[in-house]
Amino acid sequence: MGGHVTLLFSIHDEDHLPRSQGSRGAGLCLDAGVTVRATATHRERPPDHAGVQPGPRLDLTPAPVEVHVTDASGAAWPDGEVLYHAVVDDLRAVRRLSTSTAVSMDVTLDLPVSQGFGMSGAGLLAAARAVLEANGTPDDAYAARVAHRLERTQRGGLGDVLAISAGGMALRRQPGAPGVVGLAEGVPVDVPCLLVWQPDEARHTSAYIDHPDWKRSITSAGEAALAPLCDGPWTADRWPDLLEAAEDFATSSGIAAEPERAALLGVLRSSLEAAGMAGDWAVRLCMLGVSALVIPSSADASQRTSQAMQGALASTLSAHGYAAASVVAGPSSDGDGGGVDPEAVVDPVEGQDAA
Repeated sequence: MGGHVTLLFSIHDEDHLPRSQGSRGAGLCLDAGVTVRATATHRERPPDHAGVQPGPRLDLTPAPVEVHVTDASGAAWPDGEVLYHAVVDDLRAVRRLSTSTAVSMDVTLDLPVSQGFGMSGAGLLAAARAVLEANGTPDDAYAARVAHRLERTQRGGLGDVLAISAGGMALRRQPGAPGVVGLAEGVPVDVPCLLVWQPDEARHTSAYIDHPDWKRSITSAGEAALAPLCDGPWTADRWPDLLEAAEDFATSSGIAAEPERAALLGVLRSSLEAAGMAGDWAVRLCMLGVSALVIPSSADASQRTSQAMQGALASTLSAHGYAAASVVAGPSSDGDGGGVDPEAVVDPVEGQDAA
């Protein structure tokens, strides 16, 4: 299940029902994200003794749930398991999954968490789909509702699940859970780009959406940036409009002025300018990590030009301790996990390709 980068948004979390909470906004889905493999084992009922003699008591103890999470570095991440246990708890609570069914999940993350790459939304959606499929009761629409609900009850992302469900270059016109009240349009663009982030910094969405001043400035800037995007049909030709709106939002909201983000933008833009590539490539912040997308100014950029851009930035990223990954932005929604190209991941310490 691919992740998602929000480029601009406004906050709408006043409703008491999680399904009606969320955000309006625009962004890009990614081909890299979260892969979940699940198994479901149904506990056998004891044979019916037809009243001849008392049968064994039914075991009413909930069947075990095992979760193993591997982070983007390839290391086990026990702290991440609670998110996926919540999926099973939710499905059991609404009787979509029997408490007598044991569940095992192996979760693999392609990208770091808390960097604005939609990893929690992608993980929840992938897990809900995988568990329902393993249970023999596949229901992608309901899985999306579960994922959105858990994102909101855990004060995580606002609109990643809605955007991922739409796929591609996603415009979220109405907040809320997909298939319920949320409304989004996705247009495939399949654009090569570079994700860049500061490994030593992380931002949790709730630090912004729960802060009154940030909430006010983000929503005001987001609605202003969204207005021209929502005017007219949403097609791949709106790529330049998206880039312009994203830049306006980052500046007007004040997010681009935070020191860590300002430093990241400065390094990337000066490096592109020094390489003579500033006209062909743009830098936009990912909301809400200390991270950015280096994306083509035109949506028809080729993989070859992307590799040239990455080569020009490699030494700079290494020198400043930034990590990076080559991904495809704006793929259509296919429900499958993607994956980071292992030859295009820059080690933030040694600056060597990571296998």
